[in-house]
Amino acid sequence: MKIYFTIILSVLLTAGNLHSQIYTTENGKAEFEANMPLNSYTGQSDQLQGKIDLETGEVEFSLPVKSIKTGNDKRDEHMYELLEVKENPKVTFKGKLLDNYDLQQGKQTVKVEGGFTLANTTQQVTIEGTLEPVEEGLKLSASWSLLITDYGLERPSITFIKVDDKHELSINDVLTKK
Repeated sequence: MKIYFTIILSVLLTAGNLHSQIYTTENGKAEFEANMPLNSYTGQSDQLQGKIDLETGEVEFSLPVKSIKTGNDKRDEHMYELLEVKENPKVTFKGKLLDNYDLQQGKQTVKVEGGFTLANTTQQVTIEGTLEPVEEGLKLSASWSLLITDYGLERPSITFIKVDDKHELSINDVLTKK
């Protein structure tokens, strides 16, 4: 009897694992672009962490603020100060897929809706992106815009020229099956 129970339990655990629909990343790519008259700059990080659960539709991502680099140490320090990195060490998104994603259909456009938190202020956003099955897992690409003043942030300036309120954000990575 114990042998049958062990076999059945093993089959159930294996079957559940084979049908897992959770994809994760620990080192995804995130980028933002800020513009100002006659100039623009980007910030980049390769420390995006998160998961997509295709079964429940849950989507969660976080990014350590101090992992974002613009190529200018002084500008980075000013950005960390503006974002109050000691009190708000991460940028986060938590939401749900609005579309059902079917791995069998290949590359698809999807939308997620949820709370994007920056500098301890959360705004509800809808983000469009693509998911595509690849050999290594699930390729994710998404881009969207935000107004930094919506998050209670003052527009930074460089020698009296203010950076545009609107910033472009993007994430790209291949998530692996958990």
